[in-house]
Amino acid sequence: RAETGGTITGLRVTAGSSVHQGDTLLQLDPRPFDLAVREAEAALAEAEIRLSGNLSSDAILLGPGQDTVRAHNAVALSGVPAAEVRLEKAKLDRERAAVTAPFDGVIDRVDVSTGERLSAGQDIATIVDLTHLRVTAQVLEHDLPFVRVGGVALITTPAQGGSAIHGRILSILPLVDTVARAGRVEVSLPARPV
Repeated sequence: RAETGGTITGLRVTAGSSVHQGDTLLQLDPRPFDLAVREAEAALAEAEIRLSGNLSSDAILLGPGQDTVRAHNAVALSGVPAAEVRLEKAKLDRERAAVTAPFDGVIDRVDVSTGERLSAGQDIATIVDLTHLRVTAQVLEHDLPFVRVGGVALITTPAQGGSAIHGRILSILPLVDTVARAGRVEVSLPARPV
């Protein structure tokens, strides 16, 4: 999901692409982010000038022991802390203009396209982590007493051509489907190369 909004200028992946953690998935137009950083830097510079003026004007009036309190108040009134926070936020948004893969995997689906306006929180793509595959399988109700957590499960699919994949049973899910008369188990499969 996107952490910030903007216009997509470069989509670097397609369905089926292998990605590694940190690979760029898409790039947002950097210009608005650069402008926001420059604006925040200017606001911080203005606040620092106000702080300097506040401190120098207070220096004439300060009595013994008032330095710390007056300096603290001058910093708060100048707006420097708020300007620093706005600058950090603008820099963070600029970093988020390049959306990267959170982990190694294979792109299953891409939900955006180049030129599209992206909103914060919008889905970008689905990445499948092939090192932690899990299968939820149905087990007939009368076979459930013979299934144990940690036991071996043999998984076959038409795509495998009949050869079985050995997995390990992670959990036995508590609900039984009364129509199919089957329970479900979750099976962990061995890591697959990306």
